[in-house]
Formats: sequence, structure tokens, C-alpha cells
Amino acid sequence: MPKEKKAAIISMNLRRLSQIEQVIFSFGMIMCTVTIIKYSKDFKSHIFEFLYYFGFVLSAIHVMISAIRSTKHTEWAVWKRNSPTYHAVFEILLLSMLYFFVSPNTFTSYTIYINASIIAVVMLAVDPFFYCMVNTFFSIIILSAVLSRHQISISINILITGIIMCGLSLFRWSSLIKEFRLEKIRDAQLESMEKEIELAAFVQESFSQKKMPKLEGYDVSYYSKAMAGVSGDMYDFYTQGRKLKGVGIFDVSGHGISSGLVTMLVRNIIQQEFHQNLNKPLAQVMQIIDRRIKKEKRNIENYLTGILLRMNGDKIEIVNAGHPYPILYKKHEKRCFFFDEERKYTSGVIGLSTIETEFSQTTFSLAKGDELILYTDGVKEALNLEHDEFGSKRIMQSVKNAVKADFNSQIHHILTDMGLFTEEASQNDDITIVILRKK
Repeated sequence: MPKEKKAAIISMNLRRLSQIEQVIFSFGMIMCTVTIIKYSKDFKSHIFEFLYYFGFVLSAIHVMISAIRSTKHTEWAVWKRNSPTYHAVFEILLLSMLYFFVSPNTFTSYTIYINASIIAVVMLAVDPFFYCMVNTFFSIIILSAVLSRHQISISINILITGIIMCGLSLFRWSSLIKEFRLEKIRDAQLESMEKEIELAAFVQESFSQKKMPKLEGYDVSYYSKAMAGVSGDMYDFYTQGRKLKGVGIFDVSGHGISSGLVTMLVRNIIQQEFHQNLNKPLAQVMQIIDRRIKKEKRNIENYLTGILLRMNGDKIEIVNAGHPYPILYKKHEKRCFFFDEERKYTSGVIGLSTIETEFSQTTFSLAKGDELILYTDGVKEALNLEHDEFGSKRIMQSVKNAVKADFNSQIHHILTDMGLFTEEASQNDDITIVILRKK
């Protein structure tokens, strides 16, 4: 058996020994006390019965001391570290066997021996070679004692029980080996999956990372964090030289590798269709994107929400496909508000094959110093330890405080507010924030 499995068995046995020996110690102490009280007037006649029960106390103490020493010496050889288990099995069976010579009731003695054998096999993982040898040795002694009393039926039962216990020991040991092999296979599969996720995250990051030029007319700031290695969130800036032509932020449904792979698929589609259809209305461009995504992702069930922006002179065209409404900051008015909070211009989601979505668009303008804050559901739906959402009101208050700070530190302010709210609570959704500021 591999060393790792032996180490795991030793650890399991030591934990269970502490439970078994506590019970044995308590049993021994109780029975010693009962014997003293019950036979106080004629204690000498029952001294052997007292010593028998006191043997359980001594055995428990011996095994516990041995187990404590074993846990403190991890450098010991495997057989030595596992010696408390073998002591326990030997002593439990020995004490059970001795009851045949202490008690005149053969059936009670037989029952105690059977229970001790079951505990030794079921509760503790013992090498079947050792167990079968010890069990056979004690069974022979017990058989000789029972046969001397001419109790043939119990002798047969003891013989059959010994064979069954040895078979059970072999079966349990082989089951542990199979379990170990399955664990090794499962661990290898998990490790392989983790490597695949790391690779997918690296590929996704290499797709999304690009050096942003210093743009004419706009400052941009962005942050994105995946909650499961790969992200279902996606943001992109569509540029021509130093001119910002458009911005996209999208959130793919679901989590993990499937949603991450969908982002890589749709990123290219959106980039291509945006640049190839600059002369078409933005709502029509989104329609083309929607149909192409449905066609190319085929039976993949994931869909997207998102916002697509296109800069058109002093105006910004916007199509919102089921995404959280963005926040506008008007510097001159010193006012923050949700854009299209009534959802007059918000359309359905992208890539849902069962629905033919009609997209609508509208326009707005940004003056010098004005900002547009875009974010995904992961910001709004961030949970604290009481499972309360960060929510729209907290987002708005956080943005109001953040816009007072230096532009490059605004996202940091928002993330700090989120962190103070969520504390140590784990999050399930990816988080993405994009801020545009008009120069």
C-alpha cells in the first residue's frame, strides 16, 4: 500500500482510538466500581472479576499513551506509528477472550467476543494479515475452552464467526485501497481541471489585455475581477488610432469556464460588427451582433446582457440590452443620477435563441468633466455576511463620494466601499467597472 494511504489510515485510526479508548476506560471504571460495591462483603472471592475489568482501564491508558507518543513522532516508521492500533486490537480481543475464563456464562462471553471483533474490524483499519493471525490465535484458545464444556453449537458459531471476521477484514482493507485509488484519480482530475481553468484564464486575459493609447477627448478607467478563474464579464474599447469610437461592457450568464469561453467568442463578434457597421444605427448593429452570436454559439445556453456605446461627435449613442443602468455624473450641476432609470430605452438580452429581441437606442451628451460609470451585476449584487445586497442606493452613494476624488482613484474608492460592506463574505459573481470622463 502506498505511503500516503498508510499515513491517512494511521491518522484515521488515531482519531477513532481516542473515541474507543474513552469508552473502554469509562466501561472499566464503572464495572470496577460496581464490582467493589456489589461484592464489598466478599470481595476476595471476586478479585479476579475486579482485575478483569481493571484490565480495561489499564489497556485504555496504555493505548492512549502510545497514541499520544505516536502523534508527536511523525518521523517514526509507519509500522511504529501504527503500533497503538495493533495494541488496541490485540488487547480488546485478549480481554474479550479472558471473559470466557472469568464468566461461567459461555453465551455472554461469546457475545462480548463477537462485539469486540466487530469493533476491531469496523472501527479500525487493520492489516488483515495481523488481524487474521490474532483472531485465529484467540479463536483456537476459545474453542478449546468451549469444547471442554461440551458446547458444540457455540463452538461452531465461534468457528464460523472467526472465518467471517477474517473475510470482513480482507474486504475492508481492499475497499480502503480502492478508495485510495479513486481519491488519487479524483485528485488528478481536479488538478487537471484547475490547470485548464488557469490556462483558460490566461488565454482570456491575453485576449482582453491591450495597451490603451492616450485617447483624444476621453479619460478611461476600468477594473475587472473574475470570481472563478475565468470571467463571464467583458469590457472593450473600440478605437481608431487615438480616437475612441465606442465602448462595450457585457455580462455572460452563468459562471466558470463555459461563460468565460463565451466571452472570448462574442468579443471578436462584437468588435468586428461594431467596426464594420459604423454607418448603421447602433440598435441595428446590436441586432446584427445578436443574430450572429445566436448562430455561432449554437446550442450553448448562455446569454448576455450588455451596454454598447458609440461616440458620434458631441453625442454618445447607447443601446442597453438588459444591463444595469449606468450612472451619469454632471460636473457643472454636481449631480449624479441613473441614466434611463425608467428603462424607456432598455431592450432584452443578447443571444437568447428562443426570443427575437428588438433593440432600441438613444443618445446623450457629456460636457467637459462629466463622467459615465458602467458596471456589471456583480457590483450591485455583492452580498454581505447577512446576505444583503450592495444595491443601487449604495452604488449611487459610493459614486457620489468617488467623483470628488482624483479620476484614477475613483474605482478604488468604489471597491473600498464594497469591501467595507461585504467584509469577509465570499462573492459568486464577477465584478467589472468602467468609467469614462470627457476631457
